[in-house]
Amino acid sequence: MLAAQWLRSMQDDDVDVLWLGSDALSFVEGPGAEAFWDVLGSRLEEFTTTHRKVAASSARGRERVVQLLSQRTRPVYVVLDRFESTSGRLGIEQSLLDLVQTMEHLYLIVCTRTVTSLEVVGAAVVDSVVVRPADLALGVEDVLGLAAQQGIVLGRDEAQTLCDETAGWPALVRVILAGSAADQVPGAGFALNLDSGRWFLRTVWDEFAVPGLADFVTRTSVLVEFTRALAARVCGDADVDGHIDTLLAAGLLRVHGSGEDAVYAHLPAVRRECVQRLRSEAPEQFRELSQVSAGVLLDQGRAGQALVHLVRARLWDEVVECVESSWHMLAAQGESELLKLVDRLPADVVARSPRLVVLRDYSNDVAKPATTEGTAASAPGTPELGRLAGWRHGAARSVRERTRDVAERYADLAPDVRADLPAVLCELGATRLARTDTDGARAVFTDAHRLAAASGAAAAEARAAVGAALTCTVTGGIKDARAWIDEATRAAASADPADVADLAPVLAGARALAAIAGVDLPAARAAVVDAIGGDAEVMSLGALARAQLSLLEGGQYEEFEEFEKSSQWVMSSGLPADDLITNLLVAARVDLLLSMGQVLRARAVLTRWEGDQDGLLLPRVRTAFMAGDYGRAALLASQGAHSTHRPARQRLGLQLVAALAENARGREAEAVRAMREAIAVATDSELFQPFALLPRPLLEAMVPAVPELAAVLARLDDAGVRADVFPVPSVVAELSEREREVLETLAVSDSLGAVAKRLYLTTNTVKTHLRSIYRKLGTHSGAETIQRAIECGLIEAPHA
Repeated sequence: MLAAQWLRSMQDDDVDVLWLGSDALSFVEGPGAEAFWDVLGSRLEEFTTTHRKVAASSARGRERVVQLLSQRTRPVYVVLDRFESTSGRLGIEQSLLDLVQTMEHLYLIVCTRTVTSLEVVGAAVVDSVVVRPADLALGVEDVLGLAAQQGIVLGRDEAQTLCDETAGWPALVRVILAGSAADQVPGAGFALNLDSGRWFLRTVWDEFAVPGLADFVTRTSVLVEFTRALAARVCGDADVDGHIDTLLAAGLLRVHGSGEDAVYAHLPAVRRECVQRLRSEAPEQFRELSQVSAGVLLDQGRAGQALVHLVRARLWDEVVECVESSWHMLAAQGESELLKLVDRLPADVVARSPRLVVLRDYSNDVAKPATTEGTAASAPGTPELGRLAGWRHGAARSVRERTRDVAERYADLAPDVRADLPAVLCELGATRLARTDTDGARAVFTDAHRLAAASGAAAAEARAAVGAALTCTVTGGIKDARAWIDEATRAAASADPADVADLAPVLAGARALAAIAGVDLPAARAAVVDAIGGDAEVMSLGALARAQLSLLEGGQYEEFEEFEKSSQWVMSSGLPADDLITNLLVAARVDLLLSMGQVLRARAVLTRWEGDQDGLLLPRVRTAFMAGDYGRAALLASQGAHSTHRPARQRLGLQLVAALAENARGREAEAVRAMREAIAVATDSELFQPFALLPRPLLEAMVPAVPELAAVLARLDDAGVRADVFPVPSVVAELSEREREVLETLAVSDSLGAVAKRLYLTTNTVKTHLRSIYRKLGTHSGAETIQRAIECGLIEAPHA
């Protein structure tokens, strides 16, 4: 096949090709060398007589071959297939080399499984080319051209798929194209059928001549990729090195890297054929190999690939064991990949693993019922079933289905699986909360609490309640957070102290944050003392609570240094940038800086932040407001407050900024509307802390227009909240959007002409805008104006 492909690639059509295969060389009579020359001579005579009459000759053997070659006027390519099996080949090699050097029109192609002396010597004494399988592999353009020759309309994506599947193996590509064309339905478009090459692969399989090679391919084909060491573990005493070298020489193996680091992989088509053959003809061997391969992969920490092997072999006991023991490695692959796996598992297998049950029923990728915008966080006992598999958006459900308790839903599970569900759900809830999926976290913790309560697992009840309390506190549902804290306290008191010892500082942190949110300062002070611990999460809760409490009591200057130390330690512990705790710590740092009048430092913190920008929208809006940029603060706050996915805490904070910013701009109607919306949210959720994070004089200025605001401010005063923590911003002149564009462009340009060119304005227009900016900011030069604009937060500092 290699020789044929190489010959087809030659542009010269005026040649003869004489093919001597093993069929012609293996059954001749007489000594090997003499028989070889007789066969070659007779074949040459056949070719020669088709072009002109050849004189009769009594010469035989090599002498006759020399005569015929001397008389030729056009090239002849002699292909010796499987030359290593030719009888007497050692006596033929030198004579062939002599002929190649002396006969002008003779070209020799030698096909062997291994490198022979003929190839080595030939490379030294004549012009020669060693063609190996990889040299003839077809690329996408080659496949497209080959398809066009056969009248097949093949897309580039299909050609790429075919190349990936076959590694460009010319013979297999041709077979698949021909088979796909034969299967084509008249009138329908061409459909690539990769299975149409199976018969060819089976033929190749049957022709494996190297002892043990077929078994080696069979065993290693179960692996997606393998090293020599891994192949040795799977194949036992097989000649691994020899088999790999043979397959590489034949182009049937891919390799990445070299030496001990080399990683090998069979062609996808070969792997699929071997696996199908094993599953149908030797199922027990297939299961055995899959189990061995999975064990090796687990030892290497490749749990995902191991699980694929086990599922494919239907080793259900091993599947469940792998899921339970290697869950954290599997979870790193993402829910979508794991869901594909769950879809392939029988329902009874899923029911044997609490993690698979949770994955099936609570995945973010599972469609969930419609939710009502603005729904408050659930308190203990509130009907909420979370994400149920099979529920579709907007689907009608009976009252019984809507209110069916989660404990009843899982009543048919095995007792040990049902008992483990609350712990698995709490783990999932913590992951969701860390990823700021507060809706998902709340649903999961609620169901975990119900399951734990149904089974009498007090420790699990306490954990679920603490998780729900933290979730409600973060989102601003303080009324529900208090209810969950009471439930966690009750459950923890009923549990074995050893089982809930690690919960104490977390519960204290949740209690402190909830008390701060409701401006209950005595309760907050008492809880903060116990919110201490060694790990990053617990330490961050304590640091966060102390920072927020200092902003209510006026101790931010004393607290800031300690907060910096704590938060830096936590953020250096490997938490991702978009983690909830990280976002909360950044927001707290910004608030501390704003309370101390350090707006530029606060802006620098946000500018350098590489995490989720939307997660820090409120600190950005508050920073713009405290910088006196009321226009931008009002715009961003109004847009963000009306986003449907904002939790109560964010909506309240954004509405408050929008109200004060609009009032400062003289837009009283908009300010009053935003303030009343903010008060409604605060009253419903019992969240009053955000009112204390804004300048009190600006809030008091709105009392005449919004009388109900007086009760909120009185509540802050009665609680002992300091009224002078946040300074009133310096009023900054508002710039038009065009003036802001001119200023931002000037900051990164070297001349007014460059500014004009980039903004498609005239230089005179740019000068007019600059005079207006100078007047508004009280500056007299471009450099002074840029510096003043950066200090006031009107533009970002140019990047170095």
